[in-house]
Amino acid sequence: MARNVPAVERALDVLELLAARPGEALSLSEIARRLNLNKASGHAIVTLLSDRGYLIRDHEKSYSLGPSLLPLATTYLDEHDALPHARAEMNKLSRELELDCVASTVVGDEIVVLARVNSPASVGVHVRAGSRFPLVPPVGTVFVAWAGQEGIRRWLAAVVPSASGPDQARYTDALARVRERGYAVGGGRRRNDDTGAVTPPAVEDSLLAELEDAQRVPIIHIAAPVIDPQGTVRLALTLVGFPEQIQAIDIPRLGRRLLAVTTAVSRATWGTSETPAWAV
Repeated sequence: MARNVPAVERALDVLELLAARPGEALSLSEIARRLNLNKASGHAIVTLLSDRGYLIRDHEKSYSLGPSLLPLATTYLDEHDALPHARAEMNKLSRELELDCVASTVVGDEIVVLARVNSPASVGVHVRAGSRFPLVPPVGTVFVAWAGQEGIRRWLAAVVPSASGPDQARYTDALARVRERGYAVGGGRRRNDDTGAVTPPAVEDSLLAELEDAQRVPIIHIAAPVIDPQGTVRLALTLVGFPEQIQAIDIPRLGRRLLAVTTAVSRATWGTSETPAWAV
């Protein structure tokens, strides 16, 4: 287990607090109050971070994120060679469909959001770059469907022993359908609050074939993989910001359009657009 270093933890808490409020500067008193810091400790932290350029102190003695964070973020993003091609396609797709488009990847046992393009017409779920989500069923089918038998086994193990045999069969069936279609669909209903949270999926990947074209269904996201020549899902591009419900007939149309974009990103990055099929 990692050893706690309180001073480092508090400094990171300050950065994360300000990162969660883009465009908003906070006073030392407000930072200390929100993080339950005494003002002396808070002053030492923000002074050091400001001296190193990680915070900016304005004329009203309020603090916001500083330019020294930029090289850190840029260095990390530069490691994802498909991302520049993906960004260009995301901008075009978001304008075309009037939906938000999110790029994400897997780091360890988490899904990490790398970039987001917003559409003024989108509604519903809002996530920002840097957001992280556990890679556990039913989340992450767009990554796991092409992960091979061992990757699928590890993913399913996250719900054992809480998942019954029928539950695991439902998950594996959903993965098979994602591979067959080339994209994943997540459904659910948003809560009527400011969190953007959703209820458990109301539309499973394994049930989409049973929907009638005119049926209206609650869709949260549609995701497709960007796959490298070795068959690894390096990125996922995800459409979010749907109205409360859409017609079932629109799901394949949107999924195929997104898949065409991720195929183009793969081709532009590695000169290949083949989506390998895993025998599982």
